[in-house]
Amino acid sequence: MGRPHSSTKRKKLYISYNNEVETIAFSPNCTSEDVRELLIAICGCPKTSFLKLTDFNTDAIVPLSPTLEANTFDTPYNLTVTTKRRDSIMEIKNLVSNMGEILSKVVECNGAHDELCRKVEYLEGQLKAEGFQAIEIEKCKMDLNIIKDKLHDEMTRLQVSTAVNCKRDIAPYPKYVLSRETIAYLKQPTFDMWDWEPNEMLALLEHMFDDFNITQEFKINKVTLKRWLRAVQCKYRNNPFHNFRHGFCVAQMMYGMVHTCGLHKDDKFSRQDLGILLTACICHDLDHPGFNNTYQINARTELAVRYNDISPLENHHCAVCFEILSNPETNIFANVDKERFKEIRQGIIDLILSTDMARHGEIVNDFKAVLHDFDWSDPTHIKQLQAIIIKCCDISNEVRPFSVAEPWLECLLEEYFAQSDREKHEGLPVAPFMDRSKVTKPTAQIGFIKYVLIPLYETLSMLFPEINAIMLQPLKDAYHYYEAKKLEEDLQKEDVEKSKMCQALLNEKLELEKRLEGAEKTLSLAGSKGNRKIQSN
Repeated sequence: MGRPHSSTKRKKLYISYNNEVETIAFSPNCTSEDVRELLIAICGCPKTSFLKLTDFNTDAIVPLSPTLEANTFDTPYNLTVTTKRRDSIMEIKNLVSNMGEILSKVVECNGAHDELCRKVEYLEGQLKAEGFQAIEIEKCKMDLNIIKDKLHDEMTRLQVSTAVNCKRDIAPYPKYVLSRETIAYLKQPTFDMWDWEPNEMLALLEHMFDDFNITQEFKINKVTLKRWLRAVQCKYRNNPFHNFRHGFCVAQMMYGMVHTCGLHKDDKFSRQDLGILLTACICHDLDHPGFNNTYQINARTELAVRYNDISPLENHHCAVCFEILSNPETNIFANVDKERFKEIRQGIIDLILSTDMARHGEIVNDFKAVLHDFDWSDPTHIKQLQAIIIKCCDISNEVRPFSVAEPWLECLLEEYFAQSDREKHEGLPVAPFMDRSKVTKPTAQIGFIKYVLIPLYETLSMLFPEINAIMLQPLKDAYHYYEAKKLEEDLQKEDVEKSKMCQALLNEKLELEKRLEGAEKTLSLAGSKGNRKIQSN
């Protein structure tokens, strides 16, 4: 298991441009944008240029896509370039305005949203391909974002009223056999989730249920478990950070922490406790829109209004989680009695709500209050420990090796910057730690690691000293790394400032030298005139 590498066969195409035939080669796994960049490299035109590719035999226009049929040197595709695309701005604006009419029909007809999705994708492609002025691009992008949000809201309502037929609509994923090395690696905080494809992550999550005997405890049908996992995956949006891979990442860290601390042994956590914790980790960010609670409340979104500004996102994640479980085809708890399901439901809700960072101090303080007299037989103590564990795992990226953690930071900043850009556009308050003009990687991490992560893991290490070396120490190493990077940035800024100061002093010196030279010339001329007058006398 893992990503395929060099074994993938590359496709070769012949392209005719300016009566010369060029060759391009690419992987079938590449994107249309990758193909477009190869064609731009051939003609050496600006990226904003419009490219037209036509078939040699039929002269028909073909899409710039990795699915292009292979050709020969004698039958190349013909490439032409033009930058005259200004008139199509009206086409985009007209399409955007027409989308409102399509959107109004979505509730009446389930199929109408397909047309809207296709037009949104088409507009996004147009915005990338054409060189409009910046203000026009931003205006169109904002219109697209608004339409996407409305589309998602309407589709959510449709899904509530029309249950998904999971047998028909949820595609199965292949069955994988995990090696001993993979099973052992899965228990480590060093696990690199970037090496795994979505279907493989589903198989790994399925293994966690089996390893903790959760499937046996709740009598979960194997097919139902697969359908539930696939349904959960489908409910995560394609955000830079808050996506299905993040949900898997949190579940994997929890799985590793349970094994490291032996929580599945000696009756510390029951199978029900483990089932609640694993389910909550997997579902804790379902349908996250990519904009945090602060934005939801300030923008007065539908979620903020619905949940009265109280943890709107976390409440929504819970609602989506149980919307999936309400479908018999994806209800992994279908075989437990009503009273037990009530306990499970409350446990999952409590844990997902505890991931709201606005409650961080409250939850940590509650755990500290019972830490020194922790009682494994007290259900309240168990719930408080579960809350601390899911919090640790939710923000655990810096525990991992730098090569794994660094891409997550880049994804998080990308999501933050997108939110701050939108807040600026809408005239809403912008948090300094999200402002792209004020934030760097070191400034984003130093305070968070020092004041949030390290104290949180130190608290947990009082109960489980075994996490000191494998989790707490990597956090301290990350803190020192970013401190060094911050110092390096500061020194560079000082060097720039000193350089500017030196340049200013040099310019002033040169100016003074010029003025002095001018004064000396004036004095020299005055002296020569005086000597001539004396000689004439």
